[in-house]
Amino acid sequence: MKGSIRNFFPGGNTSYGFYSFYQYIIDENIAKRKICIKGGPGTGKSSLMKNIGNFFVNKGYNIEYHHCSSDNNSLDGVVIKGLEVALIDGTSPHIVDPANPGAVDEILNMGQHWNEEGFKQYKKLIIETNKEIKNTFERAYSFLKASKLIHDDWSNFHRNALSSSKLLLLEEDLKDKVFSNSLCKTLGSDRHIFATAFTPNGIVTFIENLTESCNKIYVLNGGPGTGKTQVLTFLYKEALRRGFFIEVYHDPLIPDRIEHIIIPELKTAIITSNEINNQKFTGTQIFMENLIDYSKINKDELVKSKETFYNLLNKGLSVISSSKNLHDQLEKYYVCNMNFKEIDETYKLLLDRLLKY
Repeated sequence: MKGSIRNFFPGGNTSYGFYSFYQYIIDENIAKRKICIKGGPGTGKSSLMKNIGNFFVNKGYNIEYHHCSSDNNSLDGVVIKGLEVALIDGTSPHIVDPANPGAVDEILNMGQHWNEEGFKQYKKLIIETNKEIKNTFERAYSFLKASKLIHDDWSNFHRNALSSSKLLLLEEDLKDKVFSNSLCKTLGSDRHIFATAFTPNGIVTFIENLTESCNKIYVLNGGPGTGKTQVLTFLYKEALRRGFFIEVYHDPLIPDRIEHIIIPELKTAIITSNEINNQKFTGTQIFMENLIDYSKINKDELVKSKETFYNLLNKGLSVISSSKNLHDQLEKYYVCNMNFKEIDETYKLLLDRLLKY
């Protein structure tokens, strides 16, 4: 019987720049082995992780695929649940180095399989392309940062018309429905990560995959400033207080806000249909607009803010998309200098080791 696959983004292209939750890919306290893979683009890191993941999922292990926000078809990490082993791309911009070398962590250097002489003719091109990629992402982050400023303005229209009493009633109602009488004497724990990311292929979200095992799904529908974040933060803190483990999924634009939470032990998720993912999800629907007094809102000004926000966001997404061509070109300089027969041997040796855990 095949295992299950869950998909995440451990990092994101946000209004704060690149934002990392890579420390949450696997808990160092329970990890048997964490392998930090080093090497340039096109050196086989993602393919190696995909092959390892596919092998173990077909063996019945549950697998986590941690996708790259700069190329959502590539992996930045794979976790084999049950074995408690993780393979993680340790290269820029999310540089991961061994925290507990030998005891937990080790380095797998894909550079051992390249032809160093072959890079001489590409040295200048590699340096120039890397610089261009860096400049492209800095430009994208400028547009995302600008979109956040307008997003704040859009949020304020709703926030100033939000009924705090209705919000409190909703929080208490959801608390009763989600937790019933569940209470533990110890404080719970959490894991922070992204379900949604801004990628070269646009806005990609994995939340439907991540909630597949949930029996109860509550969907908070609403735009910015309608109280979704407050409700999620309230329920997150309540879950911690009651001793539960919580998966906290952060907003891809403003990562210190929460987009969704999942409480695995209760098989319950509270997710949002929002201005970023713009998707409709199955579940118990809660419409946050019912908490807003629209007579207090200047609708014309709100529409202007909304339009300006999406113009800036889409420009940022377009710039991120343009970085993919540069990255693909960079990969070509490496692919032609890699010994993939040796990489196949490394895969086999690594697989043999992992099977002994």
